[in-house]
Amino acid sequence: MKVLMRGVHLTLTESMRDYLQEHLVRHIERYADDEAAEIDISLVDINGPKGGVDKECRVTVRMPNFASVHVTEKAETLFPAIDAARDRLERTLRKAVDKRRDVHTNGLPEDVAADVPNY
Repeated sequence: MKVLMRGVHLTLTESMRDYLQEHLVRHIERYADDEAAEIDISLVDINGPKGGVDKECRVTVRMPNFASVHVTEKAETLFPAIDAARDRLERTLRKAVDKRRDVHTNGLPEDVAADVPNY
């Protein structure tokens, strides 16, 4: 899986990259476990030094045979924005994968669906 991390109007430190890897990428790898999958993470400081709710985490996940999933979350600091984006992204990806699984097996578990003939 290809992981792209960038900071817009801020510098990504090594500790920030480690936090992203541990708290975001590791959770998403369960759903995007393909070499062709790509996670694009942008951390943005919207207002610069002015302050306020201006830190934003934008994540786009591209997987083969799935539509791209894009999530944007804002918070006062980057860490809550990253965690909120992770939670929304996990829910969305789980829903997409489960929907694909249900359509493929007609809602049956895979071991049972293998024995059912397709008409």
